[in-house]
Amino acid sequence: MTAQPCMEGSKKLRLFTILILYVAQGIPIGLFDFAIPAWMAANGATGAEIGYVIGMIGLPWSLKFINGFLMDRYAFLPMGRRRAWLIGAQVAMVAALLACALLDPEPRDAILLGLVAFAVNSAVVFQDVAADALAVDMVVDEERGFAGGLMSGGQALGISISASAASIVIFNFGPGAAFTACAAIMAFVTAYLIWIRERQGEKRLPWSSGQVHDASRQYQAQAWWPLVKEAFRLLVRPNSLQFVAVTFIIGAGYGTMTVAVPLIAANFAGWNEAQLGSANGIAQLSAALVTISLGGYLTARVGMKRFQIITLAIFAGAILLFVSLEDLWSSSVMMTIIVIGWTVLYFLLSAPQAAITMNFCDPKTGASQFSIYMAFSNQGISFAGFTFAIVEGFGGVTGVLTVMAAGMLLAMTLVIFLRLPNRCDGPVHIERDPVPV
Repeated sequence: MTAQPCMEGSKKLRLFTILILYVAQGIPIGLFDFAIPAWMAANGATGAEIGYVIGMIGLPWSLKFINGFLMDRYAFLPMGRRRAWLIGAQVAMVAALLACALLDPEPRDAILLGLVAFAVNSAVVFQDVAADALAVDMVVDEERGFAGGLMSGGQALGISISASAASIVIFNFGPGAAFTACAAIMAFVTAYLIWIRERQGEKRLPWSSGQVHDASRQYQAQAWWPLVKEAFRLLVRPNSLQFVAVTFIIGAGYGTMTVAVPLIAANFAGWNEAQLGSANGIAQLSAALVTISLGGYLTARVGMKRFQIITLAIFAGAILLFVSLEDLWSSSVMMTIIVIGWTVLYFLLSAPQAAITMNFCDPKTGASQFSIYMAFSNQGISFAGFTFAIVEGFGGVTGVLTVMAAGMLLAMTLVIFLRLPNRCDGPVHIERDPVPV
């Protein structure tokens, strides 16, 4: 029988699939986290209005642990543990984007934009949780450092494509055209997921020939209570709760910057959405290249814990430097440095974060555990979006950024005292090709 293209037997296909999935989820993230806020800020939206939209974006992500439990409990095993969920999520994403294109909201329609953002990101969350779970299931220990870089870098690459292109499309044709273009890209990714398989002998589609693989049957949960009990038993370990706090703070940092940067660009540098979109596109592309080429490598070589400490310290220091240079914010050169700098540093610190998260997860409850950790990160994003205007009222934008930098230093301190499971305190030993291609 002719060998089928599958992830189990090919390191290259495993890692490429991880990359393409995170590029795909970066497309709508770039649209809603960057292009839409830039368009709103350039057309007179307030910090509270933009913060509301960012908060609504984060809500589905903050509840993603529910999706994780669903995916660990239920699966169409003849197609693999995760692939049916991935395909279904992609189809729902395409449908949601096309529906949103028909609404065509205005820049200050904060309520409508928030609801649109919530609807699309609800579909994206299913894809994201399934992709996280697939990484936990399929990536072997020696590949986790590189996989973490691909996860963060791939998402940054998708965001770079979307943030720049969508901003230009919105500027010239309106948000409806941007929603439609994103839907078309998602359709191509769906076709790839239909073509690839997780393991040999599985069905490509429900009506295709194939059967359940033994590994899928072995790891699949058969009842709710053992699944929930095991996931939360692993979550409430002291070192796990310590890392939960770190993920929340990192998420809050991201949420703060996605609100602050468009406001600073529009109000200090006088940028419009096309200018900010172009800078965001360059920033995300730079972040993708740095994270894919260096993030995974350094996570593997330096060690995920050590590299997480280093990146958090650098990020906090860069934000404090940014605050001290407030007098230069009106300069387009300085604004460009700010946009590119924070984006690259954030995605670089996300590489060890993803590797550490995978390290805390057990394959049997991988979707549940990974989604719980990421849910706390996304709760941090929502928290930052909803509280931005409150903190800004006391200390202005510089006050918000100073508080965020202090939070990053706290996260760094927590990681210093974090005990990682499974011998991952130091560098990861890399096998060039542990599984035959």
